[in-house]
Amino acid sequence: MKKFYTFLIIFVGASIGGSLRYLIGLLFTVSSGFPWGTLFVNLTGAFLLPLLIHYLHDKFHLKANTVLFLTTGLLGAYTTFSTFTADSYKLFQNGTYVMLSIYLLATMVGGFLCAIAGNYLAANLATREYLSRKKES
Repeated sequence: MKKFYTFLIIFVGASIGGSLRYLIGLLFTVSSGFPWGTLFVNLTGAFLLPLLIHYLHDKFHLKANTVLFLTTGLLGAYTTFSTFTADSYKLFQNGTYVMLSIYLLATMVGGFLCAIAGNYLAANLATREYLSRKKES
């Protein structure tokens, strides 16, 4: 029964994350053919994941199912490797090699930098809170 409950939690999170991804894709639709929506969700997801894992989890002592809801469910469905791959292939197929190169570089390097920024922000926030608690005691 516990595994089914965990499945439902991830299912609900994935429903929300996938819906958000689709909505953002609609908001970022442009005629240039550049996949701004996919780039946006993948970069923001890369930033938010370490922030959730390293800061919010510790600060609010989140339960395992809450973490699964937010990470595997919501952010797992919000970010998308398959759409990234499909968008890359479409740019390749259309012969827009400069846009493809920019997209690949922005996604891979940008995602890595966003993950570092999320980790940095998590560590910075945790340190500030620790120091402020230490001052109070």
